[in-house]
Amino acid sequence: MILCWGWGKVVEKIFTNKNLGMIFYLFIFFALLGPTFGINLHPEFKLTFFRVLFFVLLFGLAARYLKYKKWEIDHLMPIRWYAFFFIFWFVYALVSLAWVVDLSLGIRYLVFLVMMLLFCFSYPYFIKGLQEVRITLAVLFVAFVTMIYFGVFESITYVHLPSSRYWGSDSASVTSFFNNQNDFATMITISFPFLITALYGLKLNKKLKTFIYITIIFTIYCLLATGSRSNTFFALPLIIIVGLIGIPFTVAREKLTRVNIFKGIAVVLSISLLSGLLSYFLLANNERQKLASTFGIFQDLKTGPNDLDELESDEVVQGAGTGGQSITSRKYLLLHGLDFLQKSYYFGVGAGNVEAHMEGKKGVNTINIHNWWAEILVNFGLLIFIPYMFLYAWLVYRLWNLARLKKSAHVSPVLRWAAFACMLSLIGYFFGGMAPSTAIHFTPMWTLVGFSLAIVALGEQQKLQTGSSVASLS
Repeated sequence: MILCWGWGKVVEKIFTNKNLGMIFYLFIFFALLGPTFGINLHPEFKLTFFRVLFFVLLFGLAARYLKYKKWEIDHLMPIRWYAFFFIFWFVYALVSLAWVVDLSLGIRYLVFLVMMLLFCFSYPYFIKGLQEVRITLAVLFVAFVTMIYFGVFESITYVHLPSSRYWGSDSASVTSFFNNQNDFATMITISFPFLITALYGLKLNKKLKTFIYITIIFTIYCLLATGSRSNTFFALPLIIIVGLIGIPFTVAREKLTRVNIFKGIAVVLSISLLSGLLSYFLLANNERQKLASTFGIFQDLKTGPNDLDELESDEVVQGAGTGGQSITSRKYLLLHGLDFLQKSYYFGVGAGNVEAHMEGKKGVNTINIHNWWAEILVNFGLLIFIPYMFLYAWLVYRLWNLARLKKSAHVSPVLRWAAFACMLSLIGYFFGGMAPSTAIHFTPMWTLVGFSLAIVALGEQQKLQTGSSVASLS
């Protein structure tokens, strides 16, 4: 009895909702900054602040449940189908270990999957109101600014962090807090819609607007400095086009005056000019050449046979358009992956086992499939891929309905702005997800999905409350 009483006092004083909320904000901050903050305990394992805080949060939530016998999840009802799918995904991944060819890879991947699913759902769990939305956005913004401004510093000095693949070299490649350029570039395109829409969608003071404006210029420069063709020439233009189409539906008509439109055009042109000038003086030649070869991607895709049986050599085919091996290697990674899928009777090769099957295959220079959509499809088959894509599209649709004035006029402007920015990011990620080597532990992507779920849960609660208030008045 004394022990139980003492334990209850510990929970009441230490694991309060307020304290767990503070741990959550630290948790998401270090999640984005990646493996830079941590200690190497093994060549294959690094004890990062993110992982430590992950288990502290789990322990705290479990302690509160044992004390109060409730999970406090009523606010998650609007997104319950995503929770059910996450559980089904975990169970399927666990069952798939029965047919994997490399059990150690499967278990490792399963651990990542569980951590990221819980990380993703921590956003809607802890974000229960507008105050939490604002604090979360502030924390994410600080993390983003840290990565961008270090990226600018890195591009000038060639000083890389230990987490970078270029650590200790004088390479001009820009990776910031990530392992490679593509991860950094995808993080940028995920975050870009929040920056650009904040200039007109939020009530900010002049100093903060000016800082965001300058940050956008450096952000575009960093994106160009990564040399990521899929993010620069596919994801970013898609975001801009959809964003422009969506403005008349998400901004009140009285704000769409000629003066405001001309101001917006002036801001866009000035950002383009200044980021272009910055790139002209600072961008490294190898990144210029890589970006200039973008349209050669389509020629590379035609290089080499499309039938895997016709590949005559183990060497990677040289791209005729870009002059490199990246695109042709990705082409054969995808073709091999689809071949594995067919041979698995469309059930997938099992959690994390694409790499095991890809070992020694012709036409590729890596074993990771380098495409998030293909990674889900080949690892887990159609039973996971189809509902995943449906729920992803449904999330985009629900965000759009929250962002539209016609559908959600009484929803908080902050939530409508966040919904529109999340929607644009999810759309851009269609191409952005093809850049990183893997996204199973790519925290910016899981952050985007988790924050989007939180906005949907809050927004739809507000709509229900508003509807109930109107009904009671009538």
